[in-house]
Amino acid sequence: MSSPLDGDIVVLNPARDNYVGMDEIGRRIWELLAVPRRVSDLCGQAAQEFQGDTRQIETDILTFLNELAAEALVHVAKV
Repeated sequence: MSSPLDGDIVVLNPARDNYVGMDEIGRRIWELLAVPRRVSDLCGQAAQEFQGDTRQIETDILTFLNELAAEALVHVAKV
């Protein structure tokens, strides 16, 4: 369960019974994760939308995904 809050988003983490807040960029990544996709595709989409340094975007997204996985908010599938 999630709820927008201005440009940000708040996500309920039922596994830990707490809320996780995400800024505008985190919110967009969260929205993109609504459809299962490869990390490389997610990074490519974010690089296109945010027009930043591709390597920095990849690093930031991997860090963010690891944080979401640690919170049990995403499931990483190996294909």
